[in-house]
Amino acid sequence: MAVTFSSSADKHGIDRADALLAIRTRLVHVQKFDDARDGGPRPDLFIGRASDGTMLEVMAVVTPPRDLFIFHVMPLRRKTWDRVKGSRG
Repeated sequence: MAVTFSSSADKHGIDRADALLAIRTRLVHVQKFDDARDGGPRPDLFIGRASDGTMLEVMAVVTPPRDLFIFHVMPLRRKTWDRVKGSRG
């Protein structure tokens, strides 16, 4: 598995190990959650906990079979959670 991070993934000061922990132990995974910014593939959303219990939202482009390009990591926002709930009925 190749996991890469963009510099924007570090914008909110979340440790990369916590981003990976949130993905591995995710509570929610929404495939193709958002529109692509540059005409590329649509990113997936992962919601999981950091090592301190903080809920995180992690956005990543998943390239099968197992590559991840993580470009967004931050504490879970209400608007993201509301979108997830709306997409699941």
